[in-house]
Amino acid sequence: MREELSRILRERYPLIFAVDLAVADTPDAMPSVFSLWGFECGDGWFDLIDVLSARLQLATRHGAPQVVVRQVKEKFGTLRFNASGADERQRGMIELAEMMSGRLCETCGNPGQTIEAGWMRTRCPVHGGKS
Repeated sequence: MREELSRILRERYPLIFAVDLAVADTPDAMPSVFSLWGFECGDGWFDLIDVLSARLQLATRHGAPQVVVRQVKEKFGTLRFNASGADERQRGMIELAEMMSGRLCETCGNPGQTIEAGWMRTRCPVHGGKS
């Protein structure tokens, strides 16, 4: 994901996309994959991640635990949103977003499908998917 879009998500949801300070203060601290690599997916899933993050943070304001991301990436053509602290309802939100990503072009966000082109990718017809 472009740095500009990554920055927007980090600014909108600083508690979700925060560096784990508690871990960083320990002697054997290991940075999270997210703190090292950031968003490892295409720009087309920006809106999906944005809406998911807004819903997760809204749930937290209404008593759910604070979700903290450990990794956001594409794997086998769909979004993987690995996070700690999620309750059952929040895990359902994450699972739904991951399933929806298989219908959205990772490049542009338009309707797409998961295809195998040497590896699994979700693409619209313009970006290499089938029509």
